[in-house]
Amino acid sequence: MNYSMSSKNLVFSHQREVVLALSQFFETVEVFTTEPSSEYTPKNVKVSLLPWRVRSPLRNLLTVLRVVYPFLIKNRDSVLFTHMTDAHAAILAPLAWLIRIRHILWYAHAANSKFLIWSSFFVSNIVSSTNGSCNLRLNKEKICYINQGISNKNFPFKIRSNERFRKVLYYGRLDPSKNIHLFPSLLLELNRSGDIYTLDIFGRPANLESEKYFLNVRSSNQVKIQESSINFRGSIERALVSKVTENYDIFLNLFSGSLDKTLVEATFMGMPVVTWNLEYCSQFGTWSNFPASATLDFIIKEFEALDSMKNGALQGEIARRLNLAIKSHSFEGWIDRLVRVLKKGKLS
Repeated sequence: MNYSMSSKNLVFSHQREVVLALSQFFETVEVFTTEPSSEYTPKNVKVSLLPWRVRSPLRNLLTVLRVVYPFLIKNRDSVLFTHMTDAHAAILAPLAWLIRIRHILWYAHAANSKFLIWSSFFVSNIVSSTNGSCNLRLNKEKICYINQGISNKNFPFKIRSNERFRKVLYYGRLDPSKNIHLFPSLLLELNRSGDIYTLDIFGRPANLESEKYFLNVRSSNQVKIQESSINFRGSIERALVSKVTENYDIFLNLFSGSLDKTLVEATFMGMPVVTWNLEYCSQFGTWSNFPASATLDFIIKEFEALDSMKNGALQGEIARRLNLAIKSHSFEGWIDRLVRVLKKGKLS
């Protein structure tokens, strides 16, 4: 699809891939970020660094106003896009609304932050991945759902042709919402039949609350963890995820909220996904053909169904899920839908 390239886009984003993609559709892209980078950017992209200090809200507020407000005044025909930075959006939303600059906010979290709620009264649109990732009751008519945006280059497909899939992987945050505490009991139950599954867990707690949760899981399940062949491997760099996953057969995820991005990433890489995540199961199906439910009995049935599939049927189902993931959640499709909202304020 072709778009006019006669406009400027003011972008708040830490993700270079998103900035580079948007630069193809806008004449000029002004980027404001708190993370410095010396990486190459196209000639039509200008990057301005915003000093950002933890626990200094007043100073951060004044910095954003001092650096960004002059750009808003001089470029009222621009589109302001705040990507994964709802705090910046909350600062800028009233100003952009006051001088009539279109402001698009990306938000993808199951919980609605105070910054999102405040911004929703002023922004032109809110873009999110799925219904579960932004469920505002107020101003919900402004929300456009554009699915996830997964890059084939970062998460390439690999055929896994093992006769028996036994090496299980989890990567992601280690917080209460991911139900890590259920993994030891699950692995013990799976291994009672004699077919030994192993589980390697990659990730780290996201905050102090998650740190306490994780330490409690380890301390209160020491015996179970040893008996159930579970290994905690620490965090993993995003750039190394695809390389690490080559050594594993199954991706396990017990998140009950919105469509977890790691579920789609694993699908792109050709890993059979075992989960009770309702948004994932409603889109991609279940191995057992039972309706998804947040119980270990359901997860065990998923493992059993996966284990009983013949290799040809398994590879066919993996390919079906991959094609669905590419159709709905590719990075190129995500950018196309995002640009339509940025340009027109809607997807149609």
